Amino acid sequence: MSEILESPKSAHAPDDGRMIDLDRDVFREKFNRRAFVFEHHLSDHPLFQLPRLIELARSTAATRADDLYYDAGVQDVGQRWGTAPAPFAVDETIARIENAGAWIVLKRADTDPGYAALLDRCMSDILEVSGRELERKMRRKEVIVFITSPNRLTTYHIDSENNFLLQLSGKKEINLFRPEDREVTTEQEIERFYSIDTNAATYKPELQHRAEVLTMEPGMGVHIPVNAPHWLKNGDNISISVSINYHGYDSERGAIYRTNHYLRRLGLNPTPPFRSPAVDQLKRPIGVMLGRLHDRFRFQLRKP
Repeated sequence: MSEILESPKSAHAPDDGRMIDLDRDVFREKFNRRAFVFEHHLSDHPLFQLPRLIELARSTAATRADDLYYDAGVQDVGQRWGTAPAPFAVDETIARIENAGAWIVLKRADTDPGYAALLDRCMSDILEVSGRELERKMRRKEVIVFITSPNRLTTYHIDSENNFLLQLSGKKEINLFRPEDREVTTEQEIERFYSIDTNAATYKPELQHRAEVLTMEPGMGVHIPVNAPHWLKNGDNISISVSINYHGYDSERGAIYRTNHYLRRLGLNPTPPFRSPAVDQLKRPIGVMLGRLHDRFRFQLRKP
């Protein structure tokens, strides 16, 4: 196993109430640049037992349908999300999870007060090692719960949030690629991701050897940098994991990539982000405006 993904050294819960254990030096060296593993103490937490998660799923389906995603039967690493709908309601799918071949995502679980309090405790542990200045960059903090059937794949994708993924129950294998590798993820794929297609990242089997592979067990967590491609394969067990994450106020990355997407459609070859501060400064407000227009248009399409 590579140095990047060394396993945490201790499995004992601390006496000071911490939920997440992070090494200050590792955090400052690798945060949002390289994946790294850490230890957490949420595996036996009552909020993540199946009866409580069924309750959370029912509430999410009834009041926040856009925060629920689940499918069944996916076996292709490169398959797009939304192409394999599950045949049952989400609560029944969880009840059948051992044989459903399902992957269930419960977003914004922190809308529930119990999960919100847990999010605050976890973020406090992160800020303890990062320094409080990081808090000023946090625009939207979130808890996302994942419930996965035995031997099920989570398909290849990238995310826009700073992510701390915690394994709570079962084992699964995560394949992590470096976010700066432009053969693995092209500029055009990232531009499309931030502009029009969250499935834009394309799995390239011939580059699989570049992935760092980690077997996650209960009590282990991994930090996944923004835009770091990854895919997962569940073990012969039910898996429960949770993402503690946030989006940044400094939306520079997404705004610049969004502007570049439309510049490329005009036949130009735009400079990638962070190469020219002056050019980035011009692109950022354009990208912010484009993002707002896109969100408004999408809202109008959803109106009855």
